[in-house]
Amino acid sequence: MIALQSRRQATLYLPSPDRERIDALRSRFNPVQFDLIKAHVTLCREDEVLDWNALSSRLSDVGAIEVALTFGRPVREQNLVYLPAIGSVEPFDTLRNSLLSTKDSRPRKLDPHITLIHPRNGICTDSMFEEIASQMVPFSTTFRSVALIEQYDGSEWRNVDF
Repeated sequence: MIALQSRRQATLYLPSPDRERIDALRSRFNPVQFDLIKAHVTLCREDEVLDWNALSSRLSDVGAIEVALTFGRPVREQNLVYLPAIGSVEPFDTLRNSLLSTKDSRPRKLDPHITLIHPRNGICTDSMFEEIASQMVPFSTTFRSVALIEQYDGSEWRNVDF
């Protein structure tokens, strides 16, 4: 029997109407990644969580979530294009700390961002980046929920309960 490779993460899906605007760009410039996962900010990566049930319980204990972030102009690093969070990311860091901190350790620093083109399955040319940059202006949004998601063998990410 072949074992399925799975990945998990805690994600902040971009709320409407920003999600539709960002996903329109993502579907045009990186349709493979767009089909795998909608516009989001990764909150906790799979290598940071040893016990997903405990994380889910901590998430329930946190209660109402309000993570306000501002995203800046697009950044390009070869075939990676993303919108970096600019200004204060304290609400993001606070939520990560409440979910991942233990008495012995604090989570590593994670810079919140929204990926527009992922180098795993997309390419970015100079003209593509110029077009993306011409359409993107800084914006602020507030995330009010966290999704626990899982991917099997490179398929579409799906919401799960742990």
